[in-house]
Amino acid sequence: MKALLFVAALVAAVIVHAAFDTDAGLGTWLRLRGLLSESQVHNAELRREILALETEAQALESGGFAVERAIREQLGFARADETLVRLPRNDLSSARFP
Repeated sequence: MKALLFVAALVAAVIVHAAFDTDAGLGTWLRLRGLLSESQVHNAELRREILALETEAQALESGGFAVERAIREQLGFARADETLVRLPRNDLSSARFP
């Protein structure tokens, strides 16, 4: 009977220690689980971005309209018979007011 009480007290002490240990306790485990979850979400976002960039790279390598579109969007070029119209941005980040 005393051995059973001793084992129960030892298990209780281990549980309390695990719950309140700041270096390797339950709180640290929960924090690491949260970080793991955030990292998995970020990893999935990066995989989607990589897939989109690979698709765009394949389109650019095949030539044709994708190259012309990239030149127009990134360099602002137009053909000789076209008129380029630039509209002002409406977002506040580009406002020139103090």
